[in-house]
Amino acid sequence: MENYRKNKIVEILHMLKYIGFDKVDSSLLKISPFEDLREEVRVCKKCELYKNRTNAVFGKGPVDANIMIIGEAPGRDEDLQGIPFVGVAGKRLDDMLCAAGIEMSDVFITNVVKCRPPGNRNPQGYEIMKCNPYLIKQMEVIRPKVIVLLGNIALSLVSGEASGITKMRGKTLEYMSYCAIPTFHPAYVARNPNSEKTVVEDFKKAIRSIS
Repeated sequence: MENYRKNKIVEILHMLKYIGFDKVDSSLLKISPFEDLREEVRVCKKCELYKNRTNAVFGKGPVDANIMIIGEAPGRDEDLQGIPFVGVAGKRLDDMLCAAGIEMSDVFITNVVKCRPPGNRNPQGYEIMKCNPYLIKQMEVIRPKVIVLLGNIALSLVSGEASGITKMRGKTLEYMSYCAIPTFHPAYVARNPNSEKTVVEDFKKAIRSIS
């Protein structure tokens, strides 16, 4: 991590010198804890998932987001691009957020695990356990006002069981002292289009819980 800091500082200094700066305020060279965490996730080898990944998928969105959305794991497109929810499910998620009146600038999106499981299988308990500290650190830095849990795997963070989303969706739960609202995963909505309105209503409930 220290080498990463040094490399970034050297990179910044070279850039500033190139554009004509002779003196630099030292405060400009500080690297945020969030970027440190991003780099830690990028090189993580805490479980076997790292062996087959193209990219670890840290998350996307502002560090001061009011809403934090947690999915289950990256898929093929996410693994290739290093960005969560960029495939078909991602387009569906964007559409539902828009329908609920939620601006992307107010949302941070991530997953329970940061690396793609083989064959897009569900993450295993051991993998979730190893990756969970990263998720907790993300929440500690972002401090969202509400969390939306997408699907059974995300719900399991609260319930301890990888099932029950149909029964629990839309309810107000608590996770790590944060207000958490579970709802259907966009991949489920893609297979069951009639559930889209339900998810939009759950997103609207998340908005109301902020005020």
